[in-house]
Amino acid sequence: MKLTSLTVLCAAAGLAGCGSMAPTSSSAVDDIDHAKVNAINNVARARGVEVHWINLPQKLKTSSASKPGGAG
Repeated sequence: MKLTSLTVLCAAAGLAGCGSMAPTSSSAVDDIDHAKVNAINNVARARGVEVHWINLPQKLKTSSASKPGGAG
C-alpha cells in the first residue's frame, strides 16, 4: 500500500512539473520577440551554425507612465 501511494505521489509531482513548463496562455507566445529570433537564426544559418533556443527573447515591456509627450 505504501509503495503504491508513493508511486502515485511521484507520478503526480512529475506531471505537475512538466505542466508548468508549457505556456499557459496565448499572451506568453505574444511576448516573444520574433524579429530578434529571426535575425539571430538568419545570421547563424548564414554562418553554418545551428541555434537551439533554451529561453526565447522576450519583448521589452513598456510602462504607460513613460509615454512621450506627457506632462512635464
